[in-house]
Amino acid sequence: MRLSWCLTKLRLRRWHIFYTLLIPFMMLVYVLAPVNRRIEHQQDVILKENGESSHTTTGTPKIRTRMGWMVINTVNKIPVVQYRGAELTNKSFDERGWLNVKNNPCVEEKTHKVQPESKCLQITVEIQSRMGNHMFMVAAMIAAAKMNGRCSIISPTPMLKVFNLQNIMALNKSEWKNTTTKSNWLIFDSGKIAVYNPAVRVLPTCKNVILRGFFQSWKYFHHMKPEIVKQFTFIPKVQEKAKIALSNAVKAVKSEKPATVVGIHVRRGDIIKDPFYKRHGFDVPDARYFFKAMTYFQKKYSNVVFMVATNGIEWSKANLNVVANILGTNVVYLQGNSPEVDMAALAMSDHMIMSLGTYSWWAAYLCKGEVIYFSGYPRDGSIMGGKLKKADYYLPYWIGMK
Repeated sequence: MRLSWCLTKLRLRRWHIFYTLLIPFMMLVYVLAPVNRRIEHQQDVILKENGESSHTTTGTPKIRTRMGWMVINTVNKIPVVQYRGAELTNKSFDERGWLNVKNNPCVEEKTHKVQPESKCLQITVEIQSRMGNHMFMVAAMIAAAKMNGRCSIISPTPMLKVFNLQNIMALNKSEWKNTTTKSNWLIFDSGKIAVYNPAVRVLPTCKNVILRGFFQSWKYFHHMKPEIVKQFTFIPKVQEKAKIALSNAVKAVKSEKPATVVGIHVRRGDIIKDPFYKRHGFDVPDARYFFKAMTYFQKKYSNVVFMVATNGIEWSKANLNVVANILGTNVVYLQGNSPEVDMAALAMSDHMIMSLGTYSWWAAYLCKGEVIYFSGYPRDGSIMGGKLKKADYYLPYWIGMK
């Protein structure tokens, strides 16, 4: 009887020792586990929006958390989370795997109360610079609004007098300022001028958002190009003038066969006169670039006529006329038009030769044919070269020359 009692007590003590060691061990494993394992239980709600799988087009998994969608990247096998443009590490998470309060815009820092998801969230963009930059900003806003299920509002911009923008609420300056200065708005900064920031796909689910930056990358909106092109449909008045310019270009080809109109944008003017551009890496394409590009189209297509829009008419005539004579083709110049009419005419051409700048970029993007771009912009090692990633700026099927 005594022996049996001793064995039973020893057996219980062993179990006690086992559990005493096991519990701290399990807690240690849980704390040290990588972020993607700690939130593995949330994978059942992986993003299926827009028919996507659990990975983005770049193979980046999206995981639902209490503050919205997070993008999980792996750098050197270490999981890194990009949220609102910031990189987060394991220290950014609490013991449950949630973002800490100070990093979570949808949790009140004092009360730790989780704000409910709003069904009427808005998105807008800070409009700055000129027409081409405006188009990048608005295109990024339209795409972000659709991906995040938001309503778009916009401040006064000349674009409203040029394009038939749809499903966007236009506010006057005071209305826009009064609306966006309220406490329920967050600012999303794109970062570098022309480097794609994928965090725009995963905006907070409890706040309105102001997009700040230039968003100069096709990756923000190219997945919905038909809709972007539709939004950037020129108003009838602009289209009519552009068609007249295009018709005059076609008449320059004295042939019964259809003409192939190749639009050329030559930017000089301000970019030549202002030393700021040279210092920052805005190298201007020379006559050799245009000779190569014009030769490419002249050899590939028949009855080619080149239609030139430029703010450096004297330089263009002195150089491009020589090239045209060598190639045995025609060159016509768009003169006396507004910038939007010239852009519309270039967009209507069959193919496009770019110069540099966002105006030239959008004329090429709206053109339905082949595009040749100046690969010398920006200059390697320059200030702009550090802010523009060519793979994010130029479309992969465009042809680079210099």
